Amino acid sequence: MHCLIVDTQPGRLDLSMIAFLEAGLQVTGTGNLQVAEACLRRSLVDVLVIDKGPKGPSHARLLRLAETRNSQLVTMFLTPTVERDSEPVPRAYPSVHCVLGANVNPNLVAKLALASLAEKTVCSGLDAEPFLTRVQFDTETGDKAPLFQSARANADRFAA
Repeated sequence: MHCLIVDTQPGRLDLSMIAFLEAGLQVTGTGNLQVAEACLRRSLVDVLVIDKGPKGPSHARLLRLAETRNSQLVTMFLTPTVERDSEPVPRAYPSVHCVLGANVNPNLVAKLALASLAEKTVCSGLDAEPFLTRVQFDTETGDKAPLFQSARANADRFAA
């Protein structure tokens, strides 16, 4: 399985690449939308991790290209505004399984992506409705902003 990580923060990109490699996925990482587009055109990507940093039509074009190339794509969307993006982003892009806070631990992102991949494998061929939304808050810092929001049933297993 191949994971493409498009992240404008180099430090987080490195940590995310390590987390997905340790999870057993082949990983390509970049902060450049043109490189990401070339990767999507040349190889099949199973997991796309993308941050909200890239703005405008290129960002939307990249997500559409990824979804066109692989109808079973799992996308993890990183954003500093989870509460604002949790409704419109998954509605616009069906492959978005989780809308995650920009400061979420990359190991958690990898676990949630694997949970979504497992669900795709188990539920392939079924026309299942999305599950109830779960929100996890940061209890360590007392931050009231959600760390992530997911519409997937088994996301709760990895939140703790």
